[in-house]
Amino acid sequence: MCLAQPLTPTAEPVVGELLITLSGAIDGPTKLAMVEKLAASDWAPHSAIRHFAFDEIDIACVVIRKSPRLTQQDMISLAETGSVDHRRHLASRPNLGLAVTDVLVKPGEAVILRALANNNTAQISESALDICLTVAKDHMKLREALARRHDLPAEYATQLCIMLPENWREDLYRRFGLDKEYVEGLAVKAALSATSAGVDDEAVRAIDAAEKSGALTGKYALTALRAGKPAVFDHAVARLCGLTPAQWRVALAMGGVRAAAMACQACGLDRTDYPTVHRALQRGGRMHQQLEGEAMNAAANVFRMYGPEKAANTLRQLGSRS
Repeated sequence: MCLAQPLTPTAEPVVGELLITLSGAIDGPTKLAMVEKLAASDWAPHSAIRHFAFDEIDIACVVIRKSPRLTQQDMISLAETGSVDHRRHLASRPNLGLAVTDVLVKPGEAVILRALANNNTAQISESALDICLTVAKDHMKLREALARRHDLPAEYATQLCIMLPENWREDLYRRFGLDKEYVEGLAVKAALSATSAGVDDEAVRAIDAAEKSGALTGKYALTALRAGKPAVFDHAVARLCGLTPAQWRVALAMGGVRAAAMACQACGLDRTDYPTVHRALQRGGRMHQQLEGEAMNAAANVFRMYGPEKAANTLRQLGSRS
């Protein structure tokens, strides 16, 4: 009845209650078929729609993503109290407004933020983008989803550039008209300011001692990185490659996968050690590319085409902005 024509104000709550009661007495497939029809209706009783929006996720997702009868307040309630699955489907709903998306982003959950970033019809405020960018530092897929959007303010596109590999940066330069030199300058500044002077001084002492004892090798650098000592790794790589630590840090910020693979080659590490180096740098937020496809090919090409001396020289060139 409610699918054929609008219900009267008196009939709507009665029909809504009947539908809710009926849904508890029918089997799952029949219930799902009923809810799919209700979700497609402009006249479905609001009480039933709201009830089903908070139901088990296989039922709720149909209403959350499709029903025109779901109100803004319903969506805000879902964003505040729904399960992760309910909120993930809500984040994918077309044409979400700021009142809903601002609530959705508050917990800072990467899976929700990624679904929202992938929803090109959703409005996202600058305060919500602040949360997205903070979480994106540790989540490559979220960075990529944000980079695919076309409505980012230039300031946020610039911040995002610093967290992305070169191929993604070039696309953002073009789409948002960003100043490449300015963005790269920010990346250099970030790379050079990430480690405190005290931590660097301690790393220098460790490297001096290792060099004096004959223990300073590529494996020593790798062990330091795996142990969560990035400053010791940086100084070991720099010493072994004939660079300053600043040159190495800038080279890594500018060259990403290629720079890391060249460091391995120049330090005498085997190509089988590269995945360990890559993932450790990724965990530390210094490698912005997944170890797959293009990244694996780029690393393999370095090991195939560069000897240790050539790799060290190229790193010095990459790090020349220091």
